[in-house]
Amino acid sequence: MNVVTSRTLEFLLLPPGNLVLFVLLALLLYRWRGAMLTVLFTGIVQTVVISLPVVAEKLMVGLEQQYPPTPELWLQAPLPEAIVILGAERNLEAIEYAGRMSASTELERLNYAAHLHRKTGLPILLSGSDRDVSFMREVLENTFQVPLRWQENQSHTTWENAAFTDQLLADAGIRSAWVVTHAWHMPRAMQVFADRQVQYLPASLSYGSSNFWRHEWLWWVPQANALARSQTALHEWLGLLAYGVRH
Repeated sequence: MNVVTSRTLEFLLLPPGNLVLFVLLALLLYRWRGAMLTVLFTGIVQTVVISLPVVAEKLMVGLEQQYPPTPELWLQAPLPEAIVILGAERNLEAIEYAGRMSASTELERLNYAAHLHRKTGLPILLSGSDRDVSFMREVLENTFQVPLRWQENQSHTTWENAAFTDQLLADAGIRSAWVVTHAWHMPRAMQVFADRQVQYLPASLSYGSSNFWRHEWLWWVPQANALARSQTALHEWLGLLAYGVRH
């Protein structure tokens, strides 16, 4: 199954995309008014529930706290021998950069990895698709003024990130490395980076990064960014389940 097909299925199975399936099911049940209304009501309610900031945070905290934040990670001993940055997403509509720019999630990872490099001098490996790595390299070297040692540009999933990166680093004689990715993605990343030739250590970032209105009752008012955050969390929980079965 290619990436486009798998993401299409995911968007249709997770809220709010699965509202399409609820509507189609309701249409099939139009002769049974009670069943039809129940299906429609269920679809609407589940979308409203995961749009609540309190629900989004519960889903995220369960992911982020599996690998709690470590202040001044570069002071921990012993240090690994390399830094691995996992690709995220590109901004192909960034006309001001001729369409060659990483999107916000990827920029956060590059920023933290550049920070770790400046503190330690450790070499960096970029992991992702060919186009993704190309953009990441430009940002890393031109914007953050940080050199790149290796690039793994064949992967399209976190599982492939781990497999291809591990072979590349092992061939280079590297025995340990930090994996730089978001706190909500780290559980799935560490699940597939475990038990490899190289020892991988978490370098998580962006804990609790949200812009919710947290004032009293607003915590219980549906918000668009809460819906997006819940969708990200559900994607990760399902990914953990799928990788667990595969492993």
